[in-house]
Amino acid sequence: MISSFFTLLYETFSRNVGNYPKYYQVILAPSQAELAHIGSDLQKLQAFTRTTMEEYAANFGKGIESKDLVWFAKIEHSRNFDYTDRAVQLGEQPKGIAKTGDQTHIHVIVSRTENLREYVEGKKNELHERKNPYHLSPLTNHKATTKGPVIGGFERNSFSQRTEQSFDQAFNYERKLTESFRFLHCMKYGDEQAKGEMQQQAAEQAQKRAQSREQSQGVEMDQQPGKTLENEFADDLRAVLSKAYQQKDVNDLGAALATAQAERERQRVIEEQKAEEARKLALEATKLAEQEKIDRQLKIEQEPRNAPRISRGLSR
Repeated sequence: MISSFFTLLYETFSRNVGNYPKYYQVILAPSQAELAHIGSDLQKLQAFTRTTMEEYAANFGKGIESKDLVWFAKIEHSRNFDYTDRAVQLGEQPKGIAKTGDQTHIHVIVSRTENLREYVEGKKNELHERKNPYHLSPLTNHKATTKGPVIGGFERNSFSQRTEQSFDQAFNYERKLTESFRFLHCMKYGDEQAKGEMQQQAAEQAQKRAQSREQSQGVEMDQQPGKTLENEFADDLRAVLSKAYQQKDVNDLGAALATAQAERERQRVIEEQKAEEARKLALEATKLAEQEKIDRQLKIEQEPRNAPRISRGLSR
């Protein structure tokens, strides 16, 4: 298991038959934010799973496709805390308690040996000259090798990133940097300089998002009659000028206009100050929440007893 906190969780378990694994399990576990974005739509999850298995096949670097694999997928909607969860290991959650929120995820069981029917058919039609079918292991240490007995390999980090990108592109998901594979992998394995640079990028992205939201809210306000400073100023100015005209006091018209303009400027400054204070508070809250999340995860990851484990079975 690479990490239990990746937005798109990738786990590989194996069932041994003889001296080597026969099957592997890949678990795709979108975050609750991702599930909410697609409305936990089962058809979208099925399409996403098919796309992921195409990425899985391509990642071996052997020119094979999903049809060259033998795999089966099942969608599940609930999960319980068990001994593999760090929260249980740290005593923060009891074992067996159901996890809250949308826990929809996909289990994929895939054979280590490529699809023999496709292999035999391809060999019969002279599509390839291989004497034996491929044996495909996502746990191999080879990564895009071009020489030696093993050609290709399996780059697990690349697979995780491409799976994440496939989700974002398919469903127009605007992923925060802090929930990306790149950010979380850097926070776990990067040096202090890399972590600092990544956190700075995350803070800058959060600030840009906050500014974009403020601008959108400003446009919405401008589109609502009677809600903007311009409309309020116009109403006040009409009232002052009407009063001066009714009193036949021409000399006061200039003074009334100047007073109205001064009031408008004062209101504008006040609104800008309020918007700036709100922006700063939102940015500080975002930074604090992200830092607390990172600190909690680092605390968990630094525990020696929480080293990733590989289960020797197909049960969750």
